[in-house]
Amino acid sequence: MIKFHTLLAAALALAGAVQAQTWTLDPSHTSITFSLKHLGVSTVRGELDKFEGTLAGDPKHPATLKAGMTIQAASVNTKNDKRDEHIRGADFFDVAKFPSISFKGEKTEVHGKKLVMVGVLTLHGVSKRVSIPFEANGPVVDPWKNNRLGLEGEFTVKRSEYGIASYPGVVGEDVKVEISAEFTEVK
Repeated sequence: MIKFHTLLAAALALAGAVQAQTWTLDPSHTSITFSLKHLGVSTVRGELDKFEGTLAGDPKHPATLKAGMTIQAASVNTKNDKRDEHIRGADFFDVAKFPSISFKGEKTEVHGKKLVMVGVLTLHGVSKRVSIPFEANGPVVDPWKNNRLGLEGEFTVKRSEYGIASYPGVVGEDVKVEISAEFTEVK
């Protein structure tokens, strides 16, 4: 019969083998884009240009990964100044009241080779749990000896669930968000 102390020692040794690592978002190699329908006949695309974020966990053990990100809502860029100002206004983001969009990852679920980060997205003052299927790329060592890791994922939110319901039928309800994030390990 195996003694409890032996099992406890083995579990602690295994837990110690998974080393927590800290990573910081590299904004120059990261993009956050979105798309939605206009009048149901075309797709309008945009991006969010200013953000910061962190990642914690060991990429060799994907279930340990947790990411967090804060985005400046006023950094919306659809390549149309008039539309961007409208999006920043009270009909949509209302950046005067809600200057940031945030995501706080709580856990990563591993389903075979598929990874899903589960966390809370806060947009327009409303917080909701979302699941973001993603792919982890790396880690790799760059030419300057930094460890880098990429996470790429996409998900869809219903804008009305976040209190952004203006112009129904003109502006699509479903907003597809794509994130390609590169992180550098903090040493």
